[in-house]
Amino acid sequence: MNSGFEWLITTLVAFFALVGGIIVRDRQVHKAISDGDEKLHERLNKVQSEYVRRDDLNGHIQSIENSVNQMREEQRETNRRIDALLAAMTAPKK
Repeated sequence: MNSGFEWLITTLVAFFALVGGIIVRDRQVHKAISDGDEKLHERLNKVQSEYVRRDDLNGHIQSIENSVNQMREEQRETNRRIDALLAAMTAPKK
């Protein structure tokens, strides 16, 4: 009977050790998943705060292109006036 009692205690200790090991492993896995999720959310928040949306960027680029085209036309008009002035100044006098 003593042998059966020792076997029962050994079996119960092994069972509780196995269950405890499973619980510890499960908690470590959940902690690793949570840490990974936090890192992912930090990266997503960083990307969201540091980069602009394509729609906003396209609107700004379009505005810059319009300004450059307008400046180009103004410069062409200025060059035409300067050419006309130079032509008038260098024209032979009669």
